[in-house]
Amino acid sequence: MSKYLYIAIDLMSLRHLAQKAAVFDAFPKVEADNQTRSEKGGLLTLILTCFLLFLTFGEYSEYRKLQTGYQFKVDSTIDQSLKINMDFTVAMPCPVLMVHVYDVSGQRMHLTEELKMVPAEFSVGTATKYRAAKDPKYIKEIINAAKGKPYDEQVARDMGACRIYGSIQANKVAANLHVTAAGHGYHGSTHTDHSVLNFTHRIDEFSFGEFYPNLVNPLDNSVEISDSHFEVLQYLISVVPTTYFDVDGNMVLTNQYAVTDSRKAYAEEEGPRVVPGIFFKYDIEPISVVIHEYHSSFFGFLVRLCGIIGGSVVTVGFIYRTIKFCWTGGKDDDPHLYAPVHNLMRRV
Repeated sequence: MSKYLYIAIDLMSLRHLAQKAAVFDAFPKVEADNQTRSEKGGLLTLILTCFLLFLTFGEYSEYRKLQTGYQFKVDSTIDQSLKINMDFTVAMPCPVLMVHVYDVSGQRMHLTEELKMVPAEFSVGTATKYRAAKDPKYIKEIINAAKGKPYDEQVARDMGACRIYGSIQANKVAANLHVTAAGHGYHGSTHTDHSVLNFTHRIDEFSFGEFYPNLVNPLDNSVEISDSHFEVLQYLISVVPTTYFDVDGNMVLTNQYAVTDSRKAYAEEEGPRVVPGIFFKYDIEPISVVIHEYHSSFFGFLVRLCGIIGGSVVTVGFIYRTIKFCWTGGKDDDPHLYAPVHNLMRRV
């Protein structure tokens, strides 16, 4: 008998505890007005459903996208060389052009033979459009130039422009890469006639290091028109070492850069004191950038989706009740439905 008495006492204690816990109920019951179906409520439900589907699709699309994170730190890589990729066209014949790199250590690199220099016709729209492409003679000479073989220099003079492209390994220090004309700035057996000097150029590509997705090179697809035979066109470049990690953890050591440019034209009388040309002055920044690609977590996606759905339902419900209250003036079959609102208005 005492055993059943203890069980009854325990049940009564649990019931009493549950009744006390009811004051903490965070889920109020549905109001009587919301338990009846109406045309307005159905239309509002359809609109809300379409809106939620649109937001859900947008959130899912954002979840599927690759996210990018950035971290900045002092460059700790030990690398003695810097890869420079270039592809640009100068409105001058190839035989009169020279390409050099001078760095702060005093080393000079003569790059005229290391880069490909192919005769071309200069065009703002495309730097690789060849003139007289149907002429077998021109095609043969262009192919020879692209392969690094000797070619007829008269063809280069006829076409009037030179495409310079390729990659070089330079010292990883501040340096000056410049494109000049033979006999101007360097002693040599030839001297370029002043009437031929024209450093108008188009840059198809100019970059440092390897390529990675979404890399932006500011000089790509840029054009500069020279206004004088004796003109100095300078690009001041700040190279930022960059480490890129893709979503699979693969690493690419490369570089980004920022650039400003300047130009100055000189009169022909000042020619002996001026070295006309195109100058790329670059310096290496001590701060590096680490870029990580990653996917958003599925848990985070669920949290945002629940927030969107819950917030939308509550907001639309509040707007619906507010509009109905203003439309009916608070008159409803249930006198207690808008009692909290009436009390609030009286206090105001």
